[in-house]
Amino acid sequence: MSAAIPPELIEALREVELPTLGHFLEDGFCTPRMVPINAGPQMVGRARTLDLREPDALAVNRALHGLNPGDVLVIRVASGIHAPVGAVTAAAAIAKGAAGIVVDGPVTDSEALRLVQDKLPVFATGLIARTTKRIGSLGDDALDCEVDIDGVTVSPGDLVLGDRQGVLVLPPAGPGSEVLQAALASDRGEPELLARIAAGEDLRVLLPG
Repeated sequence: MSAAIPPELIEALREVELPTLGHFLEDGFCTPRMVPINAGPQMVGRARTLDLREPDALAVNRALHGLNPGDVLVIRVASGIHAPVGAVTAAAAIAKGAAGIVVDGPVTDSEALRLVQDKLPVFATGLIARTTKRIGSLGDDALDCEVDIDGVTVSPGDLVLGDRQGVLVLPPAGPGSEVLQAALASDRGEPELLARIAAGEDLRVLLPG
């Protein structure tokens, strides 16, 4: 695994809104298929990946065993029709101190996931009642490997961010200091801009065309 991500970078990324980063970045964004399943806090953490080539619940358990505090569990579901995450998986991830879960595929137990949303934000492409099975077919090569999540390549150690607008994957070094500072400045200036628009100031001055 790659080196730990500096805590100050994590904190700075928690302060910036993902759509603001969207003003400055083009790559790394999942498509609108990837939606928040609960309304948890903004997610920022280090990717731990699982390539679920078969609907193997035991591989999901092994991925949970390996989580460290602050990790985001990122799962590719090859079938697209089996849920690897539900109430028990979420409880285990919380017990390990995970920062969130991202599934390129469906999840289940939506009410249970809603009840723990303050502790574990969960993102997926939808809901389904069909779940993974105790197959035991996948080896450890399915863990901490490069995976494709909704068209975005995720490597172990990447930064994974999520909020109500979706999911963004960044390299471990983050978006770059200039981009991050510009995004933070934009967020800090937005309330004043909104107030000036509401006050009726000339839009041609406020919003250059």
